[in-house]
Amino acid sequence: SSHTCDRTNCDGTTSTTLPTSTSPSGSGGGKNGGGEGEPHFSTWSGEKYDFMGQCDLVMLRNVDFMDGLGMHVHIRTKIRNIYSYIEAAAIKIGDDVFEVHGGMFQDHTYFVNGVEKAELPLSFGGHFQITLSNGGRGEKFRDFYTLGVGEDGHDSIIIKVKRMIAVHFEGASWSNFGPSEGLMGNYETGLRLGRNGKEIEDADAFAMAWQVGPDDPVLLSPKKGSIQYPAKCKMPKTTFRRLRFGGITDEQARSLCTGAEEFDHCVYDVV
Repeated sequence: SSHTCDRTNCDGTTSTTLPTSTSPSGSGGGKNGGGEGEPHFSTWSGEKYDFMGQCDLVMLRNVDFMDGLGMHVHIRTKIRNIYSYIEAAAIKIGDDVFEVHGGMFQDHTYFVNGVEKAELPLSFGGHFQITLSNGGRGEKFRDFYTLGVGEDGHDSIIIKVKRMIAVHFEGASWSNFGPSEGLMGNYETGLRLGRNGKEIEDADAFAMAWQVGPDDPVLLSPKKGSIQYPAKCKMPKTTFRRLRFGGITDEQARSLCTGAEEFDHCVYDVV
């Protein structure tokens, strides 16, 4: 089709939580961020937002990575009742694609260039390696698929799986992630920029601008029920946020969320 996605109009969906902003990691420092949960996102600057829609989204893309080799990270969100969650995630570097598919009611699986459960660790993107590790007792996630694109394993993209999927960027350096765009926002400022480079303040509109469209490679295998462009992201009839708590103050929300594992995201949901 000759129609292109008008960057601010393409639908998107997803929400997730993540390590948090610019805490140093590794010898060179770097930034953290990502998405998980219902889902909640944390941009490069640590700003939190969520998106309850259902569709495939561009979490991050850096077409200039490694002199044009390219890096793409996509997620697929799925609505369950009044919220959504990340049910699949994929990474593409060069010609290689790594997909992880999970869900509430099924065991997760993964594919490397279409081959299910290829033996890990394995070479990826011509220069890197994907490894599998397991979370210990009490860990929020069970399996960790890690792709390090920096020296000594720094600059990591980690897909974490239990019942839901999380995608975290840890110790992300300017050299590898600086020119990137997508749901993570602008690397330097954290501003949520659309495909045309203009700021989009509304979280839903911002996510929808990054729905996977004709300008993007296909990373995630189409699946029954998944929303594919040109269909727009599906939104739930109502959302969790403000459903149980009405007219609550920020102070009251902070009190209610005391002890919550993801304190900032809890406050965001409740208020």
